Amino acid sequence: MESAQRTAPKAFQAKLLMVGASSSMYRLGEVVIKVPRIDQDAEITKANAKAMTVEANVYRILGSHPLIGSCKYISPTRDMIVLEFYDNGNLKDYVAAHGPTQLRKWAKQMIQAVEFVHSKGVRHFDIRLEQWLLDSEMNARLSDFDSSGHDECLSLGLRCKRALGNEAPSHFMPRDPSDDNSVLSDLFALGSALYELEQGSSPYAGEDEETITKQFALQEFPSVSGLTLGCIISRSWKGGFSSASEMCRSGIQI
Repeated sequence: MESAQRTAPKAFQAKLLMVGASSSMYRLGEVVIKVPRIDQDAEITKANAKAMTVEANVYRILGSHPLIGSCKYISPTRDMIVLEFYDNGNLKDYVAAHGPTQLRKWAKQMIQAVEFVHSKGVRHFDIRLEQWLLDSEMNARLSDFDSSGHDECLSLGLRCKRALGNEAPSHFMPRDPSDDNSVLSDLFALGSALYELEQGSSPYAGEDEETITKQFALQEFPSVSGLTLGCIISRSWKGGFSSASEMCRSGIQI
């Protein structure tokens, strides 16, 4: 597998887009080829391949949806996926450059994307603003499922899978780090992502991780006074929603 992955980008004349924690991504025309990152440590390489298998299976579970990144192909061995390339980049970078020009639309789409993912028995586990990509019509599409967990899926022959890793401190619901993620931890992280969307920065930006962790553990959150999304962000942080569907039905106008 390693040899094939090292030679594939050259054979396809693909352009390296980025090297992430567990994967490498190459652009080939209008698609992105995503493969596990090869590391000098064989155990890390093995873990990266496992993460790729998880992401491939999540895309199989989710299927096609207008608010989810479009997956065009999954290799039979689940060690390569081909995704649609979005010229407008990710929502975090766009907001940094232009501001939240479609705040209400994007906030609603972000919540609806998480609602859909949860309806399929998937927990994202790494919700941050940069995980949403902007398509040609400026719709926000949730992506990057290599840390996700999912329920058993009998139709695909998949067993229940725990999520991998942990959210960033600014998006981490206070709990024992060894606990699996849940719908509630995703909703907490979604609150932080909505904060990023409107404020243009993550909660307690500039503070060290230990300080952020302590503040959240004490239920001391950044002020959301005056924010259009303030009420929904605050309720997300305080566990005021049991589901993303409840967010959508809450009557909070976004």
